[in-house]
Amino acid sequence: MNYQLLIESYSFGTPLSREEIALLSLELETQIMNINISTDFACFKTAPSHICKALNLRKGTFWIMCLAQILDLHKPLKVGKTKSVEVFDLLLKKGLVIG
Repeated sequence: MNYQLLIESYSFGTPLSREEIALLSLELETQIMNINISTDFACFKTAPSHICKALNLRKGTFWIMCLAQILDLHKPLKVGKTKSVEVFDLLLKKGLVIG
């Protein structure tokens, strides 16, 4: 299933299964690996405002950040950088966001 559809469904209140969370985690890792290849992927486009709002993110947030936010909510870390911080740092390094 398309990760954007899973995020959309989640934003409307549908809970995610363990398998879906695992798929989203794999998708994020793939996107992070590919960030050095190109920034033309759909994950670098802005998510719809209703999704950003549902995830408590700013309007105009990239899909990749929405994906990281969902994983942070479902797989919180006890130590280290959250997925959202890791992705933000990568986007900052690539000049795709302003710190």
